[in-house]
Amino acid sequence: MATKTSKRTGETSTTVSVGIRIDPKIKFALDIMGRLQKRSLTAVIEWAISQSIANQTLDHEGTTLSSMLDKVWSTDESYRLINLAIHMPEALTYDELRIWETIKESRYFWVEYPDGTYSSDDYERLVHFLVSSNWTQLLEHVERHKMSPTIVPIGNNELIPF
Repeated sequence: MATKTSKRTGETSTTVSVGIRIDPKIKFALDIMGRLQKRSLTAVIEWAISQSIANQTLDHEGTTLSSMLDKVWSTDESYRLINLAIHMPEALTYDELRIWETIKESRYFWVEYPDGTYSSDDYERLVHFLVSSNWTQLLEHVERHKMSPTIVPIGNNELIPF
């Protein structure tokens, strides 16, 4: 996904460029919608996608994808993955699941109980900052061990101490 850079140095745009292929009839319909709504083609597509997200239910209780995105979205990739894993684990890709399982198996990222144990199911004890600050090393570790049939926890010796 390409992120547009603005004219000011170091500032990025809040939009991304996406290339798509659509049926000519759908494109024609989008053009007509744009004329009727006095919107650009991009604005019509964004509006249509937003409407679809708002109407997409995730469960029998009527939870919408839109409401779940509010819980999951972060500009920080590591926080986004953690939030997705906690709130929508069924949406994780295989590669994301390997990262999440590595986080869960790596004691370094968790606050231990007084007896020295930890629980990777107690998400309140996950130290997000440690995951975020070691994100690059974590991704490299998962990549190095991608052929392992089991999850290999990341060791303290692989992480840069502060």
